[in-house]
Amino acid sequence: MSLLTKKSIYGLIAIYELYKHKEGQKPIQLRDISTKTGISQSYLEQILSGLKNANIVTSTRGAKGGYRLKENHEDILIKDIIMVLDGKISCIKDDIQNPLFDLFFHDCDKQIVQIFDKPLSCLEIFEQKITNHIDYSI
Repeated sequence: MSLLTKKSIYGLIAIYELYKHKEGQKPIQLRDISTKTGISQSYLEQILSGLKNANIVTSTRGAKGGYRLKENHEDILIKDIIMVLDGKISCIKDDIQNPLFDLFFHDCDKQIVQIFDKPLSCLEIFEQKITNHIDYSI
């Protein structure tokens, strides 16, 4: 059983690509995001459409158009992306008819949300770890 859907994982991957894009540069076209992430353009379009409706990304139409993060991207939390794409973050999907376990799983849900209550910038730490590992391995 997976806590996150592929949709939210792909959404995080796409948003991180946009995050790495320097402010002030032209928007990133869908095909470029698709090439960099390995996610199909049609699926990316669905994902980014939902994130656009939630004001996490903006889009520009036309030949030089594409996607970029909203202006205050420092405010975007990983949990925001997951909740837009998957809905409520929860370790179980069904209602529990037992007060003890209902309380237990409610507490678990709060802890899970806290795990994802981090800004996109925290992903830079993991990117640096990968870079260091690759440098060390060569």
